[in-house]
Amino acid sequence: MKTIIASAALLLCATASARNLKITVSDLRSDKGRILWYIHGDARPRQGMEKPESGSVAFSAEDFTADSVTLYLFHDENGNYRMDTSDRGPTEGNAAKKCKLDGERTAVKMNLFYPTQN
Repeated sequence: MKTIIASAALLLCATASARNLKITVSDLRSDKGRILWYIHGDARPRQGMEKPESGSVAFSAEDFTADSVTLYLFHDENGNYRMDTSDRGPTEGNAAKKCKLDGERTAVKMNLFYPTQN
């Protein structure tokens, strides 16, 4: 019985310390393709893709135990699932941000960097 109570208490503590991240990306150049994202720095990395709508996209990633993570984004406008580059660097929108997870829920707002194409 003591083992069950101790296990339940440990599970409640672990659940209470889990944090969620709400990400909003705005000012997208177009609604073409997908926003591909990767979050690194927690025990379990997360990745996914979202469809832009009306120049923005919002999504959530949940159950982080780390105090901070790094969020990487890029706008795969042509749908080839890789970041296109030229001799001057990336040609599709991209961004990276270190996110501190201090509360139960953290909101992050980001804009992508779109290099000028010449």
